[in-house]
Amino acid sequence: MTSTTRTTSTTRSRARGATEAAAAQSLTLTDLVKVYRGREVVPAVKGINLAIEAGELVALLGPSGCGKTTTLRMIAGLETVTGGSIRIGDREVSQLPAAKRGVGVGFESYALYPPMSVRENLLYGLKARKVKGAEQTVAAISRRLELDDMLELRPAGLSSGQKQRVALARALVRNPPVLLLDEPLSHLDASARQRVRRELKVLQREFGYTTIVVTHDQVEALSLADRLAVMDAGVVQQFGTPDEVFDDPANLFVAQFVGEPQINVLRGIARVRDGGVQVEIGADAGGLETTVDAATSGLQDGATVDVGVRPQDCVIGGADGDGIAATVAYFEHLLEFGLLTGTVPGLEDGLVVQTPAADSYRTDQRVIVTAPPERVYLFDAESGDRLR
Repeated sequence: MTSTTRTTSTTRSRARGATEAAAAQSLTLTDLVKVYRGREVVPAVKGINLAIEAGELVALLGPSGCGKTTTLRMIAGLETVTGGSIRIGDREVSQLPAAKRGVGVGFESYALYPPMSVRENLLYGLKARKVKGAEQTVAAISRRLELDDMLELRPAGLSSGQKQRVALARALVRNPPVLLLDEPLSHLDASARQRVRRELKVLQREFGYTTIVVTHDQVEALSLADRLAVMDAGVVQQFGTPDEVFDDPANLFVAQFVGEPQINVLRGIARVRDGGVQVEIGADAGGLETTVDAATSGLQDGATVDVGVRPQDCVIGGADGDGIAATVAYFEHLLEFGLLTGTVPGLEDGLVVQTPAADSYRTDQRVIVTAPPERVYLFDAESGDRLR
């Protein structure tokens, strides 16, 4: 082994050793509540319960204002907890100051020190805690996140995307047992977002950070997360793997929020036949079969329901009466597949169908749309709850 090889090997070993020093820990949220009190009482988080395993990457996914960032800030110690508990490993930390929780945080707002260079920003926290091998750790993370060319620059000379990568790197170099990232990729352009997303996943797997990522981007959540918590109005609507959330949505909100193109939601009339349910949709009384059991769901013949069917599950073909009769409003070729939007008599909303790339349809063409019964979801027309 040459001297250069030994030096490189030693540097990598030190960087890895510094990064692996802290073991990942589990994170448990029990009945976590946050209420803001002013002229009005505003409940931002309403009793969240999550059990996150050590080394797991969990995404908090939801629209703006749903409480996901507030939840992350409570875990970090940047917001006081109104009620409930936060446990990191076997420690109750909900009343501890942020500095004593041992978590790393990457902010959407960057929070970089303007007078310092990128290198100094990354080293500052490590040197303050007198961490051994700080320079090697910074060098390793900088290389992985493609920051080497900007280490001597100050934040004012960086683009928003570069600043976000620096903020992410500063959270990673701390080697925290729990890593909290607030919209970590939102300011990156499309190509950089894909690269950094892949590298973040590799780093998380390699070093075992227990990680929570806050995002409104479903592609980011589905591609990164081991499990994701879909939030709305301060409540976790569903917590599960990406496959579970996509294939088995708990309610209409989850079904509509997760999935691109968005799921079709069609108002229909349930017809109970031999204990099973078929749904009539539109003025032509075409319909879709479903696997919902009438006895289990409590559905009565003639009940109004919302029918959910994903564009990817729709199939064009069949005779009249076998499915939904639609008229093509417009058809888009998107290279890898096509998107057909059809109108259905008696329904205000269009029906979107994802078609094979080789297919083509003309405006005003009449088509019959079907779907596998196990991929047709029913929801209560009033509450939006899933009917099973």
